[in-house]
Amino acid sequence: MKKNLSILLIALLLACNSNELILKVVSAGELFDDVQKNNSSDLILINVWSTWCVPCIEEFPYIVDLESKYKPEDLDVIFVSTDWDENSVEVQDFLLKENVFGRHYRKKEGNDQEFINELCSSWSGVLPFTVVYDKNLALIDFWEGKKDEHFFKSKIDSLINSKGQEI
Repeated sequence: MKKNLSILLIALLLACNSNELILKVVSAGELFDDVQKNNSSDLILINVWSTWCVPCIEEFPYIVDLESKYKPEDLDVIFVSTDWDENSVEVQDFLLKENVFGRHYRKKEGNDQEFINELCSSWSGVLPFTVVYDKNLALIDFWEGKKDEHFFKSKIDSLINSKGQEI
């Protein structure tokens, strides 16, 4: 009986941890360091968004849905909010409302151009912005502006298929 209770408690703890949101405030360098330490996927999709950006909010569910469509070893989806410190509660509330859990980020205030250039030197700064890296954080692809669900799925399918051909 004690063994069954112990197993049940461990299972509950693990389930609770999978539904935890960790929202870390980072510079671009800190983002890359943290992603490198915590990633085990072949592709890393980073979506840069903000609570005040209507196109960001409109495409958000398509990106959230990607995690359920792909295996964790194939794709890791990471959100980076550009909201100011004063909106940190809104960011966290929005992510939880959208059923986003795990490790995600909010950009440190200041040094916007440095952040933009470190993420992708071709990025104009327009939101939403999505960038895809390989597991070594080498840039694979990026796009600016709102995209639809079909675009995201087609793009990720294509990237996963092309990665499989390289191996």
